[in-house]
Amino acid sequence: MNLRAQRVVFAGTSRLTDAFPVAGARLLDGALLPVLGSRALAAHFGRRNRRVMRRVRAFRRFLVIPDIHIGDAVMTQSAVTALREYFPDAQIDYVIGKLAAPLVQGNPEATRVLPIFSGGQFPAADDAAALREVIRAGHYDLCLSFGPFMEPADLMREGAGPPFVSFMTHAPVLLRNERDPAEINHFSYQYRRFVHALFAGAASPAGLAPFRGVRTTFADDAIGHAARYAAEAGLASGAPVIMINPDGACRFTLLPVEHEADLVRRIAAETPPDARLLLGAGHTFAGIGQRLVDSLPGPLRTKCRIIPPSMPLAAYAALMDLADVFITGDTGPMHIAAARRYARSGAHRFRNRTAVLSLFGATVPRMSGYDSTRPGYLPANQDAPSWCYQATSPCRNITCLNKYFKTCRAVRCFEGADPSALAALVVAHVRGLPSRPGCAGAAADAAPVPGAA
Repeated sequence: MNLRAQRVVFAGTSRLTDAFPVAGARLLDGALLPVLGSRALAAHFGRRNRRVMRRVRAFRRFLVIPDIHIGDAVMTQSAVTALREYFPDAQIDYVIGKLAAPLVQGNPEATRVLPIFSGGQFPAADDAAALREVIRAGHYDLCLSFGPFMEPADLMREGAGPPFVSFMTHAPVLLRNERDPAEINHFSYQYRRFVHALFAGAASPAGLAPFRGVRTTFADDAIGHAARYAAEAGLASGAPVIMINPDGACRFTLLPVEHEADLVRRIAAETPPDARLLLGAGHTFAGIGQRLVDSLPGPLRTKCRIIPPSMPLAAYAALMDLADVFITGDTGPMHIAAARRYARSGAHRFRNRTAVLSLFGATVPRMSGYDSTRPGYLPANQDAPSWCYQATSPCRNITCLNKYFKTCRAVRCFEGADPSALAALVVAHVRGLPSRPGCAGAAADAAPVPGAA
């Protein structure tokens, strides 16, 4: 579906649930899920993909195209992993956004990481032009697209270019899985399964390992930057660290400020006196971190520190490793926190023991959130628990998947949210932590890394 059609369709569904929140949601789910999640539609797309795969003459050169956002660049690495499992000697190029590049470059499973997307909410004309040139020059045997915003017709002349398969053909399977509570339905898990299904019968995997999740890969200067900030912020005592991303990708994934303020206040008041809270300053919603700190009673403010918005994304992501808990909504930092962290040079060993608490309103938690406590969810790729929390939105329905095209006038996504229960979960985890080496050790390990700026 092209961008204009998506805008029209999702604006219409938003008007329906604005007028009739509960009845409209039930109508949309009742009308759409049986059709869009039907076995017949899945079989139709499966036949179409098999026709495309019959055009593939070799398995030497592949292009993987995730969606343009940072979180998608992290998640879709699982498709690169799946291809590498089948074709260990193939060239596998990975096209991503420029902002995400410092988190993905160095992934040993990608032959080339090509940062071309500009970082907007939707693909710009220059993004499509750059991607067309990559496809033209690459002479790929197969292109695999995992985003909803660019179709083959946008990138190649009809009948020209390499075979092209879209993950959107897997959508009926995802929707059907939502009715099976035991089926892991996370995008990164399903990306891998999608690639395996494409090559079933055409090739044999060289080796398969259980899927634990994806990775982020860091340069030494980002690790050093995070370590220096940790020392400056007074995180050298080994005291508990709670890192909070109060920002959202859009207004439909943002926990209302009054709930966020209540959550921060409770965590600050109920965690041990030496605990430290690190709050993001906010980018989409600039200044939100400071607003939350300003809402606290004076004595509690001393436990908080605002991470400057000027901190590079890679340093911010490396800093996550010092957090005992990372709290976030459904947005890119959630996927970054859940990924397993590696140093590109091998000169630093990350803890990878960050618990992840993800907060969902109307978007679908099993498709993008992380939970180690419930069946049907993918755990974070950390040696720590992960939890998904979903508010009781009255108008939640399957069209909420496309949060960027929703235009609801009334934002009911987080109605029924319970900050007290969320705070109790975080406080219980922090109080149950064993003593650990202080952050000074982590900073000392990281500071002298060669190349640190």
